[in-house]
Amino acid sequence: MTRGQVGEVGVVKDIAGGKADIAEDKKDEMSVEQIGELMANPFSYLWFGMIQNDTYWWDGDLLDVTNEGTKVMNTTVIQPVMSMQLTEKWKMIFRPVIPIQSFDTISGFDIITDESEEAVGATADFERKTGLGDILLWSAFTNHYQPPFVWGVGPTIMMDTASDEWLGTGKWSAGPMALVAHITDKWIIGGVAQHWWSFAGDNDRDNVNMTDFQPIIRYRLSAQTNIGTAPNIQYNWSAESGEQLRLPIGGGISTVVKLGRLPVAIGVEYYYMAESPDIFGPEHQLRIVFTPVLTAPEWSRNPLF
Repeated sequence: MTRGQVGEVGVVKDIAGGKADIAEDKKDEMSVEQIGELMANPFSYLWFGMIQNDTYWWDGDLLDVTNEGTKVMNTTVIQPVMSMQLTEKWKMIFRPVIPIQSFDTISGFDIITDESEEAVGATADFERKTGLGDILLWSAFTNHYQPPFVWGVGPTIMMDTASDEWLGTGKWSAGPMALVAHITDKWIIGGVAQHWWSFAGDNDRDNVNMTDFQPIIRYRLSAQTNIGTAPNIQYNWSAESGEQLRLPIGGGISTVVKLGRLPVAIGVEYYYMAESPDIFGPEHQLRIVFTPVLTAPEWSRNPLF
């Protein structure tokens, strides 16, 4: 979708002028401006192959006790974004989130939920673990996918898929999600909210009761380039008081370019954790995003029912 209206393949409507430009039915013939217009709307017909890398610098009381320095954690997330036209009025966005984690873990502390499982002694040793984390699946259903105001709601599922117990929650969890956005020629303002409650899994691991909210505030320098912020604010309702909130503050820039004939959105963001668990949590975050624009299959752009 776009700042204006994308109802049919390759149609981009300019909000300011109210006029439509007909683009070719091949994405590799569209300009970066047209691709940027479509990517401004999370409910456009485009398919993405988003790859997001987050590097975190962790600190806290636990490192003081164990005489350790700052720990560098890394998560690479593969996020295919697939749009499907269900009926003439309803559309669905399906988005699996596949994390590859590389963490310095310590026995007795749950990196994912920021919770201490047991007393951690001063002689405890950290061990680097790298592998698959818990895969997320979420779907948003909407009949309001034409800007300026779009929204969608649906389920979100966190699966117990981690290749190592300390790279995941050890639980199967599910809950609701919602996505809203107001898109104009200069601003993208919205947010994505998800919540999970655990319903199955390892009985020895803490239950999951967690909220993730991603506010989105972006100023559009041009059709394909914007600056702004989109941090993931997390609140763990099961953690002890003072250890529940992760609150990143910062921002960055993103733009659409072409690598040969392939349109790609690239971006970089930096966040400082204004609030983070005192015992052990992230203090700084660097995010790099690389998003190739894929060819949406013809069937996905026509009503399935």
